[in-house]
Amino acid sequence: MLAGMLITIREGLEAFLITGVLLGYLKKSGQVTMNRYVWGGTITGVLFSIALALGFQALAIQFEGASAAIFEASASVLAILILSYMILWMQRQSRTLKTEIEAKAGLAISSGQIFALAMLAFVTVLREGLETAVFLTALTTRASAQNPLPGAMLGLVAAAAIAYLYFATTVKLNLRRFFIGTGFLLIFIAAGLSAHTFMALHELGFPPIIHKLWSTKWLIDSESLTGRLLHAFLGYHDEPTLMEAMAYWGYLGIMGTAFWRAIRETTGRPSTRAEARVVAGRGSR
Repeated sequence: MLAGMLITIREGLEAFLITGVLLGYLKKSGQVTMNRYVWGGTITGVLFSIALALGFQALAIQFEGASAAIFEASASVLAILILSYMILWMQRQSRTLKTEIEAKAGLAISSGQIFALAMLAFVTVLREGLETAVFLTALTTRASAQNPLPGAMLGLVAAAAIAYLYFATTVKLNLRRFFIGTGFLLIFIAAGLSAHTFMALHELGFPPIIHKLWSTKWLIDSESLTGRLLHAFLGYHDEPTLMEAMAYWGYLGIMGTAFWRAIRETTGRPSTRAEARVVAGRGSR
């Protein structure tokens, strides 16, 4: 539940911030009458995203036995790939994202393609919704997982509230630190999914190396409340196998290094004041 909440807070905030950029641009350019197109695209995108999440959840419970293990491994691998790309892309491209969104909005207005505004909002929200649906499905396939949808809905509400505070109030939110912090947490979640991929493959008899490296069940049982919390956020497992440990720590090392380099790259480059306050949080208000 908590992992699902973190994912939807992160993904939902990205989508809502872009919606806010579009609405802010329309207000600045005196085109507030077109706000309904942006809201229409945003709401439609949210509804489609919810439908995708529910559809993936329904699909996941249709598999049994070996088919379930294959589906679990496939969903986990897909979620890991999308999650990794999203974290790095957002960190590296965030400085110019606001400028690009405003440019697309200006082009749509100047060319009279007002429905392009709705489509821009819709595609943005749906992209984040598709990513979220894949992540939640991968989390659901874990053997000890609880239903992540309640937490996901709470996360979506929280994301909307944070976006509102950012645009409509004078509350100072350091979005840069927020996205870096959630980025690191999502890397740990993805590392847990990497280990879970091998847990699913073990059920199919692959790989052959399945002996347990250690057991910390005496200290923190995976089925306890603390164990479930650690499993949700850090991918904790009280009796990992060699392949699971290699997948977990290997992913943490590779992705953690790549993310840290992305942070240093974007922090080290000079930026204008406008770039320092882009939507993805490369600055604070």
